[in-house]
Amino acid sequence: MKDQTSRVYEAIKLDPLASQQALADRLNMSRESVAGHIMQLTRQGYILGKGYLLAEQNTYVVIGGANVDIHGRSTTDLKAYDSNPGTINQSPGGVGRNIAENLARLGENVHLLAPIGLDQRGDWLIEQTRMSGVDMHHVLRIDTLPTGTYLAINNDNGELQAAIADMRIIDTLDQQKLSSKLSLLQSAYRIIVDANLSADVISWLSQQTLSTRFIADAVSTAKAPRLRPILSQLALLKVNQDEARAILNCDETDPEKLAKALLDSGVEEVLLSLGSQGVLFFSATECQRKACHPSTPVSDSGAGDALLAGYLSARQQNKDLDQSLSFALACAAMTLESPYANHPELTIQHVTQWIEKL
Repeated sequence: MKDQTSRVYEAIKLDPLASQQALADRLNMSRESVAGHIMQLTRQGYILGKGYLLAEQNTYVVIGGANVDIHGRSTTDLKAYDSNPGTINQSPGGVGRNIAENLARLGENVHLLAPIGLDQRGDWLIEQTRMSGVDMHHVLRIDTLPTGTYLAINNDNGELQAAIADMRIIDTLDQQKLSSKLSLLQSAYRIIVDANLSADVISWLSQQTLSTRFIADAVSTAKAPRLRPILSQLALLKVNQDEARAILNCDETDPEKLAKALLDSGVEEVLLSLGSQGVLFFSATECQRKACHPSTPVSDSGAGDALLAGYLSARQQNKDLDQSLSFALACAAMTLESPYANHPELTIQHVTQWIEKL
């Protein structure tokens, strides 16, 4: 940032509602000059909109799915083609939204960019997510489709047996809508995308000139290949082994070879979930496996989202790799022990205390 532009930026920080003329008088500059610097700050992502809304430091922008989760868990051995006694609960969900909530609960600045229906379920989802600390000013309300809904059936051990995802609304997030949010994207410290986004949107994002890099969650075997256009721009990819094979279109079974192949495709760091065996981190300079922490699972929904958010939070806390993986796995384990896709007490303090009790 040039000196004169920096002066304008600092003046706006002190008085975000000041007029251009007032800023010009204060800085002994012409109004036209101030306007030019403000335009430059907006293009560079330092100013996000009217009223001189300033970009926050180290802000994550998450683009992806946001939906309502409805979970049913059987209290006895689950019988197919029959009614099963159990419990049913509703909670906020969606891969992108889950990651955003976990990051916010862990103290990070997070904006969620997601399409949400203009309905009562959408109102509830927005309010619940806002209460967790996520900035919801950039969600897109859609009046032609209902808010996304994920219906899951778990057995008495909390293991997913079947699910139906009505995520039609995610396809309304197109290039035109994202183009209106370029200032927000430009201001981001990192942009997190999930593979619920359409292949066209992911390809469009990969073609934009932004001052940041991307982080991606592969979501599922069916959707993971959508990330191929953006692999070379990923600072981090969180993926499981099946999703990695789908991206690479291979049948490799060695986790380290899978991670190495993803690096060869341009990914900077790989966080490879090994399921009950833990996680593998792989980069050009480091490789480490870490076993899962012992836990008593209630539901496995959202554990992978917590793993990614926990790893990012730990790195922001300047933890080393081993500590970061331990923290990430603790976030995942705590989420496994919760009936919700997001643990309501997922804070740095509580995660640290949880690890200390091991």
